Amino acid sequence: MKRLVFAILLAMVSSTALFAMPAPSKSDPLAILLLDGQSGGPYHAWQLTTAVLKKELEDAGLFTVTVATSPKFGEDFSAFKPDFNKYQAIVLNYDAPDWPADLREQLESYVKNGGGLVVVHAADNSFPDWPAFNQMIGIGGWRGRTEKSGPMWYFKDGKLISDDSPGSAGSHGNRLPFQVETRAPEHPIMKGLPHVWMHGADELYATLRGPGQNMTVLATAHSDPANHGTGHDEPMLMVLNYGKGRIFHTTMGHDVAALSCAGFITTYQRGAEWAATGHVTQKVPADFPTAGSVSLRVEIAKMDPGFLNGPPPRPEPFDTVAYAALFAMKKRAEELGIGGVAVVAYFQGDKIESWSSKMLVIGRMRDEPSDTNKGANLIGIAYAKAVEMADTLKDSGSQVRPPMTGEFGWKGGVIVRGKNGYLIAAFSGGKSEDDVKISTAGIEQLKTGL
Repeated sequence: MKRLVFAILLAMVSSTALFAMPAPSKSDPLAILLLDGQSGGPYHAWQLTTAVLKKELEDAGLFTVTVATSPKFGEDFSAFKPDFNKYQAIVLNYDAPDWPADLREQLESYVKNGGGLVVVHAADNSFPDWPAFNQMIGIGGWRGRTEKSGPMWYFKDGKLISDDSPGSAGSHGNRLPFQVETRAPEHPIMKGLPHVWMHGADELYATLRGPGQNMTVLATAHSDPANHGTGHDEPMLMVLNYGKGRIFHTTMGHDVAALSCAGFITTYQRGAEWAATGHVTQKVPADFPTAGSVSLRVEIAKMDPGFLNGPPPRPEPFDTVAYAALFAMKKRAEELGIGGVAVVAYFQGDKIESWSSKMLVIGRMRDEPSDTNKGANLIGIAYAKAVEMADTLKDSGSQVRPPMTGEFGWKGGVIVRGKNGYLIAAFSGGKSEDDVKISTAGIEQLKTGL
């Protein structure tokens, strides 16, 4: 282990030298549309990563890249009319819960009739309820996906396994370097790459779910239980067919630092060429990482304004799953036709001394007063449920003691013991039984990371 760590550090220091990029192609460049505009939270800074993804394709000398920034979910899409058919492939650096029906139909038709698609990292969180999209990407995570979305897929004893076990989709540990193992060495994207190579610090996605139809897993990485992992060899690189279209799906690439890994860059460039043409002409670069050392391209890493400040602080475990839990609650509330306020919280140990919490307004945050009703502050009610649970360690409204001042004793909140502390989800806005259903959706998502 000491030797491996030393090799990683040595590679990172020595990577200040600039590496020669592949020579430009003499053929006409491939037209690529890079689509961005939304992510599941500020932890996926698409404004930064789009610039990197665009540069990496242009540096290959094979592509011309146009960026199209979509409106956010719920905004006006009437002026957003990209002509997909002008491009050989579309790169998705985009994560949103849904799209207007006409855009969905256009993308389906484009890929089905031979257009290429490249899915990068959290783009596989998008569109959980769009069946065709989930067939295109094979597997995805978060945004309320469960066993109803399809089985989990991973390698075991050299074979691809589909696992129908119940549970939420999507998890990852802390951002650390990890080894990537080739599973399809003769595929054009992987041909000539080492059997095992070291990827730079990144989120290692696990427990992804989906139909997995027409999917070939090109490479996997071991999800280490010591880093909140599953113990499985999880898919990292995949190719799929949808109609006549080709899809390249990489789960890697959380931030600029991860995108600066020469292994990511090479597989991304090759994957884009394959999605667009069905062939790969690019050679393996001299700086491709080995099994024991990371290879970073510093000219890429410097595109993050925070690069010179050193590595970012490690996020709190709660922060990595809180947004996903809130969106799971939002999805469940919308299924039930209910608006209100969702709260998730977490505290370590067996007794609260401090906690972390996040809140999301879903449709409405208050009920207006009337002549017969004094109204309701739904934020206050949701937090009152959470506070009650933090004290009693029981679901809200459990009647283990009379409500105290500041509490209501109303049902609708759920608390469970996690690995190292207590997970809390509370919703206010519907009937008690519906609030419990919505809170349970949040708890199930929190359990994937805590």
